[in-house]
Amino acid sequence: MKTIIYMMVLLFLSTNTVLAEIGQMTLDTRVSSDTVTASAIAGAINVDGKNYQQIAIRAEFPIGKLGLGIDCQLLIDDQGNVRKEDWDEFEDYLNLIYYVRWGHKGDPFYTKVGGLDFSSLGYGIILNGYTNMIEYPTYKRIGMEMSFESDRLGGELFLNDYKELIADKPGVLVGARLTYKLFGDLTIGFSVVKDFNEYNGLRDTDGDDVPDEIDYDMDNEEIATELDYWTIDKKAQSDTIKLMIRDGLIDPTTKRELQTYFNERSSTSTVFGADVSYPILKGDRMTLDIYGQAAKIKDYGWGFAAPGLRLLLGPMRFVAEYRYSQDEFLFGYYNSTYELERATFIKKEDKSWEIMTKKMTLSTVEKMSGYLVGAGANLGNIVEMSASYQDLRGSNDTNRSIYGEIKLNKNYIPKISTAKAYYYQNNVEDFSEWKTPATVMGYIIGFGLTSGASINFNFRYTFEDKNGDGEIHGKEETLKSVGIGTTVVF
Repeated sequence: MKTIIYMMVLLFLSTNTVLAEIGQMTLDTRVSSDTVTASAIAGAINVDGKNYQQIAIRAEFPIGKLGLGIDCQLLIDDQGNVRKEDWDEFEDYLNLIYYVRWGHKGDPFYTKVGGLDFSSLGYGIILNGYTNMIEYPTYKRIGMEMSFESDRLGGELFLNDYKELIADKPGVLVGARLTYKLFGDLTIGFSVVKDFNEYNGLRDTDGDDVPDEIDYDMDNEEIATELDYWTIDKKAQSDTIKLMIRDGLIDPTTKRELQTYFNERSSTSTVFGADVSYPILKGDRMTLDIYGQAAKIKDYGWGFAAPGLRLLLGPMRFVAEYRYSQDEFLFGYYNSTYELERATFIKKEDKSWEIMTKKMTLSTVEKMSGYLVGAGANLGNIVEMSASYQDLRGSNDTNRSIYGEIKLNKNYIPKISTAKAYYYQNNVEDFSEWKTPATVMGYIIGFGLTSGASINFNFRYTFEDKNGDGEIHGKEETLKSVGIGTTVVF
């Protein structure tokens, strides 16, 4: 009976979407805030050496101010049974939530739980463009952002991942902001963001409290070292193991000697900030704000941006600000690539591995000054463009960041329903290397099947310095995510 139901589901998908043998490619579709959308994908996938048929369905339902997104993936074996390992923990059911939303940004009250694409607090000196979706769907986070605004008082709240909050060893990234209009439209704001454990940026696939990078078998919670492998998996005799250790054939390190990091609290980071703003011009087609903002990283440096100007001119927007910072300070510390930079392993000259959290990198940042400029435009609802550039310079160092995105909104090219390309790189000395661990790039292209359906291809690239030599080489250090899915608009 299960097999018959499964075949019916596959038949439905193949006649309404596209049935594709996609291996381990992932699904990605774009969120629509105005219409109900549904997307589905089916194909073969191999997990832990066993073949499954994959059915992945995502649906998004806006109902007035309420918005709901569901993301469900089923792996079915050759007997028609759903893979039990995907549904035996509470976290597995949390992963069904793509998002739940009430209202929209800018409304008197707005909240969203789930995937966060672009989160900022205030003018972005602390939290700027953060996303918890940068590793999605390989790693799913359930975040939250909230805002409210009254005549004089306003506030914002942010959290990166509820699953970190409810874990056995909590370590969450959380932020808050409060604003108040002193008189007229003169507004002051106060913000604070804290990461309770930057080591949570490490991965622990088997849940043994040993990071994957130093785990001898990251899929087996009983085996963390080479000694565990020979003792538990190979069941070697103790005398044999002693001889192998003596002859240097195996590493004698025990799991107890490994530093697990997830219990650590030494790598918390906290940033405080304040800002003041005033609208010079207020109109239906044009507004101009002048502002200043400052922030301090606890136990480290401080910086400010002033004056800053933000201009909204019809469909166009511009921002420019002068920036100055003391030693050990980074603007937008919690940025778009933060989850990739939060904690990583690097290889030392003696070939051993060393942990590096983002807070540890502050010791190399010197006093700097410079500028940030940015612009964006929505041209006739045909093309959306946005870009920003930061250039900060010190006596011995340079810090640059760049971001660019271009998106085609409508089907002005035959058969192309959507097209988007993006690239960003944060806090580098120069752009001589266009692929770094701080780089995210990709493109999305959709082909129209009918008036209400399209097939989308999403290519995303991130980069990891696996051998610790400071450069990105070859396919092994290029992490490519390919998504193929269909979108149906009702």
